[in-house]
Order: sequence, then structure tokens, then C-alpha cells
Amino acid sequence: MGDGKKLKEILDSKNTNVRQIAKATGISATTLYSIIQKDSNIRFDFALRLANELEINVNEICAASPFSGAITEEEIYPTLPDGLNGALDGNRVKVYLKNSLYPLMYLFGKNSMPDVDNLLTLFYQLDDEARKEVVETIQFKLQYHKDQERAEQIKQIKGW
Repeated sequence: MGDGKKLKEILDSKNTNVRQIAKATGISATTLYSIIQKDSNIRFDFALRLANELEINVNEICAASPFSGAITEEEIYPTLPDGLNGALDGNRVKVYLKNSLYPLMYLFGKNSMPDVDNLLTLFYQLDDEARKEVVETIQFKLQYHKDQERAEQIKQIKGW
């Protein structure tokens, strides 16, 4: 059974439909209908949004998880859209993602990916003042609640 059929089964079991989940995730209904009809694979970033909204493990609907070893590096790291090449060095961004963010995401583990995705999405929507407050709150919490093992794991990531 492919990702599309799995998604359809989960939507049915959660008593929701394509239009509702499309609206909640920002993924077009046409894309979701196509995935279900063709029983095709779901892009991991879409799977994260769907899993977060449906409150399921991302592996339940996505066979192409970056943690399965089944997809190539080129599929994991995004390329820059046209028009950004002058503003950012695409290779530098890829190297940063590969050497810093991807290892950090790996430490979270595949079951935490929907939560991480949700946190990043929510943080992105905050204005600058609120972002600063969130960072200050986290820094305060770290004074009393730092997991030393996790802190050591972070130090193993190149450039951290």
C-alpha cells in the first residue's frame, strides 16, 4: 500500500476529508487528491504538516522519510528557487543545512519531526519582539532544565 492509500485510510479513520485537511495544512486539495488517486509518495515536508495536523507519526503516511536511508541527499536538501541566487549562495545554504540543521533534526528523531515542524512554523509567524521573548524564555529555562546528555550531543555537530 502506498502513501496515498495510507493517507486516505487515516483521513477516513479521523472522520475528516481532503478539503478539511488541505485547509488546515496549507497543502492544496488538488495535490492531496492526486496523491490519493495515484497512491503516490508524499513529500516529507507535506507529510510532516499532515502528521502534525492528524496527530499521527509521520512514518504512518510517508515511506520516503529522510531517516529511512531510502532517499538520496539531493532529495533531502532543498534547492533555492529562481530569483534567490543573487541574494544567497545556494551551495552555502546547502552546506549549512547538511552540516548543522540536518544533524540537529536527526537528534530529535523521526517521531518528534511533526512537533519540530510545528514549533518552527509557529515561531516563524511571530513578530521580532515575540521571537526575542521566546528565545529569552528558553534561555531562562535552560538555566534549570538543561539535559546535559543532549547538550553534549549538540556539541558533536560541526559548527555548534
